[in-house]
Amino acid sequence: MVAALMLRASSDILSKAQEELTLREYTPLQLASELSLAVQLVENFLNGEIVDRNTYNLVCEKLNISINTIQDLTIEKSVESKDISTLQPSTVSTNNSVADNKTVAITNSNNNLTIENTFQSSSDNLPTSVEFGLDESLQSIRKSISSALIRQCDRLRVIDINTPLYLHNLYTEINVFATLPSSQYLDLNEAFANVSPEQYDRFYLEKLQPPTIPANQALEESKQILLVGGLGAGKTTLLKYWAIACISGNILPKYLPVFLPLRSLITLHDIGDPILWLKQQLINYGLSDEFLDHKVEQLLNQGNLLLIWDELDDLPEIHRAEVAQKILRLSDRYPKNRLVVATRNPIYGHILESFSIVGIAPFEESQITTFASKWFQTICADKPKKNEKFQQLITTNKPLAEIASNPLLLTHLCTVFNSCEYLKPNFYQEILNLLLTKWEQTKCLPSFSNQTLSTAQKLDLLSYVAIVSLDRHGYVWQNNQLEEDFQACIAASHNLSKLAINYDQLFEIFKWQHSLLIECAKGIYSLAHTTLHDYLAAYRIANSMPSAAQKYLLERIYLNRWHGVIVMTVSISQQADSMLKMMKRKIDDLVSQDPQLQSFLTWVNQQSIQIQTPYKAVTIRALYLDIDLENTRSLDRARALDIAHSRSLERARTKALGNENTMETELDIDYTINLALNLDLALYFANHPVLELACILEPDLQRGLQFLRQKFPDPSKNREAFAKWWQSKGLDWSKKLRSLIVQHRKSSQEWQFSDNQLKVLRTYHDANKLLIECLNNAEYVSPLVKSQIESTLLLPQGEYSILQY
Repeated sequence: MVAALMLRASSDILSKAQEELTLREYTPLQLASELSLAVQLVENFLNGEIVDRNTYNLVCEKLNISINTIQDLTIEKSVESKDISTLQPSTVSTNNSVADNKTVAITNSNNNLTIENTFQSSSDNLPTSVEFGLDESLQSIRKSISSALIRQCDRLRVIDINTPLYLHNLYTEINVFATLPSSQYLDLNEAFANVSPEQYDRFYLEKLQPPTIPANQALEESKQILLVGGLGAGKTTLLKYWAIACISGNILPKYLPVFLPLRSLITLHDIGDPILWLKQQLINYGLSDEFLDHKVEQLLNQGNLLLIWDELDDLPEIHRAEVAQKILRLSDRYPKNRLVVATRNPIYGHILESFSIVGIAPFEESQITTFASKWFQTICADKPKKNEKFQQLITTNKPLAEIASNPLLLTHLCTVFNSCEYLKPNFYQEILNLLLTKWEQTKCLPSFSNQTLSTAQKLDLLSYVAIVSLDRHGYVWQNNQLEEDFQACIAASHNLSKLAINYDQLFEIFKWQHSLLIECAKGIYSLAHTTLHDYLAAYRIANSMPSAAQKYLLERIYLNRWHGVIVMTVSISQQADSMLKMMKRKIDDLVSQDPQLQSFLTWVNQQSIQIQTPYKAVTIRALYLDIDLENTRSLDRARALDIAHSRSLERARTKALGNENTMETELDIDYTINLALNLDLALYFANHPVLELACILEPDLQRGLQFLRQKFPDPSKNREAFAKWWQSKGLDWSKKLRSLIVQHRKSSQEWQFSDNQLKVLRTYHDANKLLIECLNNAEYVSPLVKSQIESTLLLPQGEYSILQY
């Protein structure tokens, strides 16, 4: 008799369970607590997902759902034999072909219980008379190890989370590179011929990545895989998922998966034989030593195994190549089996010559969204708005979204967000600590090698290199620039210059141990995240002498490449007041000596005074300034009102009424108008708030906007029709909208700016935008200084008293 190990409740059972929960006023958390079960298991039961038999029985008993018949339910071998013809193809191949899979659902009508059993075909190259025997034997082994393998793989290790987490609750589909980025040859000058270096070497680098394919596709297409990924890329998670999916019949159902963590199977004194590692793991799954003596060799010969090798990087470096050689010999001896080996360093591909090398790709936006949704549903289901707020944070904070492309760092970000929705200035320092020390410490690994630099020295060196590279050539290193920058920084360091440093070994440590240095393409390197590059530079500047730091930043305030560093520096510096006031004075000096530009700012201010609105005057000044500059072609359309986006007008209004941060949904008037000024954002025009805001800004605009809206198809009803309309008439419509806004503004006049004046205005615009970002991110700015700067933004000098610097 073979009892069912994994059960799924039917709709009737689920209905009864929900009735009992409602009647008793139970939550899944309370039920799990009383049963001493993980809340995820209870939620899986209530959601109709497969759970283990123990969980099923405990929940049913607690909720007074009869399980007597369920407990006695068994599947007899005689029944399997009798019904085998219904589970196998009608004709059995006799020419070594592989039979199709069949899945059968056996239903117990008394208790509405469904038990799923997947039967597999026989292996290749066997006579039909033996085929059924091997199939039944393999299926029996799969059933025997299923529970233990799932228990081994369906768990996750998450730092600072004290409750158990399960992979099936959080797993997000992963993509892989069929061609490693480090294997492609690229010419940056050719790839971005029309893009300035200050643009492409920050966020444009991701466009250099080769195309990706789903990870499951790679597994099905390649029998032998070397899976490459940096620290926290998701290698172990993917391997565990493959093992569970295989034993569940969702991937490669004709194989027996074995998850082999090398660190726990290999003793440092005797590396041994891979067959012994395999046998030991099967014993760990519950199979007897005597049974395996003759069975392991048979399974290997028939090619029934999916062998998944993890933790190669956790072995002492002196043993890694030898272990890879042993895995290769096993693969050559039993070539019909499927093997996957995971590592951070693709160099082992030169040993595993028959293996296809694939690299784990960073998370895309949709994957970040999916993982975060699962995370907050699992970790804090009682706070449904957590996920919404987190998604808003990721959407509006591009540097943070770049960090979130790494699954480990995304998990850490979600963990921090669990308890605090405001990221403190030391968040990026926590990320660096995680990559430099904390992650390795969680594995409780012995120290295998004596490294030249301490963690503090590594941080000091990286922060120095980050600054030097930005000044010299940006975020990327080409040719010999990487080694030159490191050598220059070490030579200039009083502490590091005395050390005998092996540069090749140092680069290997930063690349493969800490995954902080990556090869974007052949000979092209960068730090793993440009956001961390900014933070490292900011860390060094913020910890320098205040006068030197301020002077250094002010000299770079007009260089877009340095804006990320400046924002980071102000956010963590305790001298933020002084830095911000110096920035404000330098920005105002840019236009102070030009009478025409001062007249222009005076006119802009007058327009903001005349308009009747409850919103901040600075926002209205930004509105008039940007639209007028747009009218004179001084700013790109995408920049319109960008300066005002960082301040919410609704927050300003509610604050003026004495209700700070009470609105769950906030709508910026300046942001809404910007939506209407851009093609992709014009879709927002179809929403009602646009007309309401038009009445607030300019009552005379309402009639014109209503007329334009009548010509605007509703994209929510027929997106295809809208797309066709926009392609043929959208440009003309947007011009009319812009013309309407500009023409209805009060006292509009033409400004005959010179090319140099337009350039100055653009710089003035960008610098003010930077100043606002610094204000919003500064942890240690005083309320008085913040208020002074905000109230005098975009004003001519004659309109306010100069701040005391």
